[in-house]
Amino acid sequence: MTANNEDQIKSASGIPIKDLYIPNDIKDIDYDKEIGLPGQPPFTRGVYQTMYRGQLWTIRRLSGFNTPEDTNNLYREEYELGQTGFSIAPDISTASGMDPDDPRVVSDVGHAGAPIYSLEDMETVFDGLPIERVSTFLADRVGGLLTPAYFIMAQKRGIPMDQVRGTTANDLCTWSSMELANQPTPHTFLRMSVDLIEWCAENAPRWYPISMNSYNPRDNGITAVQELGMLMATVIQYIEEAKRRGRVPLDKFVRRFAFNMAVHNDFFEEICKLRAARRMLLKIIRDRYGIDDPKCGQLRVHVQSSGSTHTHQEPLNNLVRIAYQVMAGVLGGAQSIHANGYDEAVCLPTDQSMLLSIRTEQIVALETNVTNTIDPLGGSYFVESLTNEIEERAWDFVKKIEEVGGMAQAINTGWIHREYKAAIIDYERKLRSGEINVVGVNKFRMEKEPHSIPIFKPDPKSADILVERIKRQREQRDNAKVTKALQNLEEVVRSEENTFPAIMEAVKAQATPGELAAIPLKVYGPWTYPIGV
Repeated sequence: MTANNEDQIKSASGIPIKDLYIPNDIKDIDYDKEIGLPGQPPFTRGVYQTMYRGQLWTIRRLSGFNTPEDTNNLYREEYELGQTGFSIAPDISTASGMDPDDPRVVSDVGHAGAPIYSLEDMETVFDGLPIERVSTFLADRVGGLLTPAYFIMAQKRGIPMDQVRGTTANDLCTWSSMELANQPTPHTFLRMSVDLIEWCAENAPRWYPISMNSYNPRDNGITAVQELGMLMATVIQYIEEAKRRGRVPLDKFVRRFAFNMAVHNDFFEEICKLRAARRMLLKIIRDRYGIDDPKCGQLRVHVQSSGSTHTHQEPLNNLVRIAYQVMAGVLGGAQSIHANGYDEAVCLPTDQSMLLSIRTEQIVALETNVTNTIDPLGGSYFVESLTNEIEERAWDFVKKIEEVGGMAQAINTGWIHREYKAAIIDYERKLRSGEINVVGVNKFRMEKEPHSIPIFKPDPKSADILVERIKRQREQRDNAKVTKALQNLEEVVRSEENTFPAIMEAVKAQATPGELAAIPLKVYGPWTYPIGV
């Protein structure tokens, strides 16, 4: 049965959806080559043999606010409630590589993330928390302070570098998809990002030095197909750079790749996207680059419910959206999940919202029984057919990116941003025309909000506290030592050497985020975000 073309139902990515799927729709699928068993190539059904029967996904919220002390209290509360991983969301100044007394960011200090400007701040954030047992995600910029400070803190606690566990964002797509000041050029970012991957391959084998991120681009309005294609084009860009350098064997370079993806509203499309992503990564690793170790082709992915789907109208409706998105992440086989706060379209999550986001994941894990069997949707005529279709279309998008010179060049020229712009315009058109439905916005809109919710308000005194603290840091540190460390960092950036050891030394000397970020900007110049391209 097939509907008329004008009545054809399509997925959110524009993929035509049939009325009914039957065995004939998957008759060309080779089970062993395209589906297989969990934990075995092509990993379509999951990267681990036992999946959630062996271990549940990590519950990990990206969070932080006000001061390092307040962030520490939040992390302690999250941990006590059952969160199983930590994740630092830096405030705007930290993410931009600016000090809190920089007039460009002073009004944003501590208001939308954790402010971390020194090793002491990092130690305060994790005071009393078991980082030797629980891994941490750092949403760190290239050449930033978070990763070296975390490593130094771990060493001070007596944790050997080969036992430190966690992940650094460190991804080209993350930062290029956000309009931040103080950004290095895409090619500068790529150079220093690969430096960290190479350093960790030799010195921190349990650390994931990059989390290739399609979450932020997806929140710019692109489809699941574009998201997946962009993610895989990024993988290729990084491996090409490692191959060009030839410093680290490719199997060692790719072994600790991690991934961060969005989970949107189209339930089955999102599940199939994750299944297709695992298959695509293996093809890149094994078929394109000849890396035979199957562990190098395992797509270990963190997913987050999509902030762009949450509405400020009737915000409690977002609880339902988030629960479905978490379920899609689970049925898609994610290794780590962040459930947003229902109020994030309005404010930072309140304590109530934070609790409900953790409880949402715990209820899915412990009450629904969807974890009782591995890949319960595997073999569905619809799911297998849609997985194939998403993969095929994503490869087409990868090809488009490669035709403009690869991911770094696509970002540098604004090609990617034109894709964002077109996607945003198309979404708004569909929303206004009713082609897409958003309950409470363009469907069943109420004249008056039916309920009120608590509103989180940041502490207005936090910025003053942090400005005074960094001024005191500059006064009390050995400034001659800082100057020497920064001069050395500049020399290394101007050379072909790996920059990360020099960044570590500068952080040990108490260089500030603004001082660290100034070096690559001085050497290579800043990148102008391609607005209006």
